Amino acid sequence: MKKLIILISLVTIVSSCSTVSKIKTDDYKGSDLVPTNADNVEVYSTKTTVKTYKVIGQVVSCADAGQNAEVAVKLLKQQASLLGADAIIDMRLSIAMGYWSNGIKATGTAVKYN
Repeated sequence: MKKLIILISLVTIVSSCSTVSKIKTDDYKGSDLVPTNADNVEVYSTKTTVKTYKVIGQVVSCADAGQNAEVAVKLLKQQASLLGADAIIDMRLSIAMGYWSNGIKATGTAVKYN
């Protein structure tokens, strides 16, 4: 019984949780949005890029803070790609306090290049 409790405790600690969300806003009036490749979504911490763009929505993700912010940003890019985004601007990272552990929260604005 003691081994089972230890095993369950380890699985709970090691397993990571993630939460994601996206919303298309009324900023973009086009109907040509199709999902893009998440690997090609560019990420900027500023509100400007070298290309002109239109805002299409907001994206947010939260992942286990066990290693670093890369997982949260990868999930953020996946959500933006589902909206049809070419890039994420104004990306912000923060620590999200959880019940069992802390998470890294990433938020940003999904944009489509003109």
